[in-house]
Amino acid sequence: MASDNRTENSDDIVILVHGTYAASQSDQGKSWWQSGSAASEGLNERLPQGVRVAAKGEVFHWSGENSERARIKGAKDLLQHVEQLEQSGRKYHLVGHSHGGSVIWHMLRMATWQKKTLQSLRSWTTVGTPFLHHKTNSLANVATWFNLLLAAIFFKPICAVLYRMGDFMCGGIDPLMYAAERDLEHPSLYEQPMVYFMRLIGQPIHFSADGKGICIGTFDSSRGDSALQFLLCNPEGWLLLFFALLVIFIYFNLAIAFLRPVLESIASLTENRTARSSREAFRTRWLGLWSVEDEAVNGLRATLDISFKIVSRMAPRDRVLFSDKLEVFSAPYYWIVAPIFNTLIRPVLDRMIRFYLVKSAQGNNRPSSEVIQVSCSPWDPKGIGISPSIPKWLDARIINAANASARDTAPKLRRLLALPSFVTGLEQLGSSITGKELVHTSYFDHPETLDLIAMHIGWASGASDWTSACSTHEESLVTWLQEAKACVGVDLDAPPIPDYRRRSSRHLLAGLRQLLRQQAA
Repeated sequence: MASDNRTENSDDIVILVHGTYAASQSDQGKSWWQSGSAASEGLNERLPQGVRVAAKGEVFHWSGENSERARIKGAKDLLQHVEQLEQSGRKYHLVGHSHGGSVIWHMLRMATWQKKTLQSLRSWTTVGTPFLHHKTNSLANVATWFNLLLAAIFFKPICAVLYRMGDFMCGGIDPLMYAAERDLEHPSLYEQPMVYFMRLIGQPIHFSADGKGICIGTFDSSRGDSALQFLLCNPEGWLLLFFALLVIFIYFNLAIAFLRPVLESIASLTENRTARSSREAFRTRWLGLWSVEDEAVNGLRATLDISFKIVSRMAPRDRVLFSDKLEVFSAPYYWIVAPIFNTLIRPVLDRMIRFYLVKSAQGNNRPSSEVIQVSCSPWDPKGIGISPSIPKWLDARIINAANASARDTAPKLRRLLALPSFVTGLEQLGSSITGKELVHTSYFDHPETLDLIAMHIGWASGASDWTSACSTHEESLVTWLQEAKACVGVDLDAPPIPDYRRRSSRHLLAGLRQLLRQQAA
């Protein structure tokens, strides 16, 4: 079993990665991923000699926000975290719950793209992770080229301003040619944004009568005035410089707004190609644990088929109220506008609202990206044939325990809704929910889950008898683990689980401690 000396720097380390809305600044606490929690201590007791869970000062943190940006940022932080272990040659294991598994998968794809093999990574396990499979626009898509065209249009005035300001400061402006190119008496906001703004505030740009110089307020190049001194030392020059920077800022942001989806499409296409390489590199080191009734997985799957309508049809109302009688004069308006709105505008508005609501629920805030499938496997979009769900008897046990804990939720909700303040009621309800009411948040309340994780880590770390980590004495867990690993191309030769009577006293003591913790909770 695990060594009593948990501070050995030579030990393999197990890094626990929490999911959405589970973040905390503290390394220690009651959450499953924090040092000292019942789950982390229970896992520690099961791990083989030379392997331990990350202690205080080694715990990994990320924001836990429900967004792709947050998950990708968390993956970058995790890659930096494990690179320190890679450099020291220290072996490690990753265990992620919910979108903590998504953070790990993002990290593995980043490592593949950056040509980092992560040789010290022995295993990675995901628990109840809903893997989001994205689709993006191809580079040949009409929308991609349309965005590129609009970005180029907005970049044009930026280049014009930079070119003219450079010429002006270097004294290279040819006034006659400049006047011939642009009508300075009627400047447009797009063609000559600086000239337009200067004229708007009463500081027009004009040329000297003989065509030998350019005048901007008190500046006259025909007198030999220094453009650089005018810009840096004259309030009128400061104004000109301010408007030049303002124009560049506004048009640059407009251009980026159309360029961003194109850049994200390229990045997503690259990630999709990288995912195939990541699968080959890390497939055999993966174990996925998930329940058929996991609320997070099934809820995200349900967002793919949402078809509700939000925008109401436009039609004359029944004349019930006194003021409704005046609507008789609006009948021609409904005859003309209503068919157009109901047929053309309403479906478009419905799709747009539904699109943004679904993306918000999925946490998909990546431009030009759409979730097309949700599965429990990082590389199988169909979610079948890759890894089985947890054993049926264990699944039923977790579901029944969640149902039993949820029975008290309805009476609590009924009492809290009766409070004068609805917001206060919701806050009290949130504080009274323990997480045991959901399958998704109660995996680690069951010792069999810890057994499966510990056996997988024991096998990956090279333990001769990794089945000894199964402190619940369930031989079916070993059989299931063999089947799950066979799905990813690994043939596990497991020694038989010793008879219960021949278990070590240390094993029995660990099981007793786990039982006492559950009763206390």
